[in-house]
Amino acid sequence: MKRLVHTILPVLICTLSPHVAAACPVCFGAKDSPMTAGMNAAILTMLGIIGSMLLGIVTIFFVLWRRYKRRQILLSQQVYINQEGILQRNHQEGVFEWNNI
Repeated sequence: MKRLVHTILPVLICTLSPHVAAACPVCFGAKDSPMTAGMNAAILTMLGIIGSMLLGIVTIFFVLWRRYKRRQILLSQQVYINQEGILQRNHQEGVFEWNNI
């Protein structure tokens, strides 16, 4: 019941008092007014800020992905699985390869 009252009450207030739901002076006013030009500049500025932030986030994820791929290639070049199925490094200390003699 409370949820219904909280939903219907704002709708009734806006319906019974249309001046509350009217457009703002910028939207309702003249198209060539300085207030409209200022509002358009503010909207473009906010879009620029938000766009640059999103571009920065995408760049961070792209850089992290490239580092991950580079590290994955480096690790795959440094290790191998021998015939017994044990993971070993290519140039491990104490390992002597007879083919290098």
